[in-house]
Amino acid sequence: MNKKYIAFNTHLILCFVLFLIFISLSIGCAIERDIGLSIMFGIFVLLPVFVFTISPFYFVFSDECVEIVYNFGQREKIKWKDIRNITLMGSWIGAGGGLPHYVIAYPKKEKRLFFVVGEIQKTRKTKKFIEKYYKKKIV
Repeated sequence: MNKKYIAFNTHLILCFVLFLIFISLSIGCAIERDIGLSIMFGIFVLLPVFVFTISPFYFVFSDECVEIVYNFGQREKIKWKDIRNITLMGSWIGAGGGLPHYVIAYPKKEKRLFFVVGEIQKTRKTKKFIEKYYKKKIV
């Protein structure tokens, strides 16, 4: 039986928060009639939108592979034996302890202009699944 487990890329929450911050600063500067700052923060709004569009949306773990689904439906399947390494990292919140996550490095089958390495939040299920199927040492 091929069990599947879905792990969402929770770091996309940061993109959403930055989008809200920059859009509110841009609107606030426009209300205060500071057009220069309003345009600058309006341009900054594009950065989290860009990162959101090229980032993986979620990962599907199964016995034979990890399937990566991007935000516009593009899919990529990577067999467990093809994954170069998996690294356990600290968090972007706090002093490295808040939200630990795994970073997966794997060879690209399709050429893209930009690439963001896959990041998965560390939970009990993701830890169990990675330890079960990934035979190399987690760095």
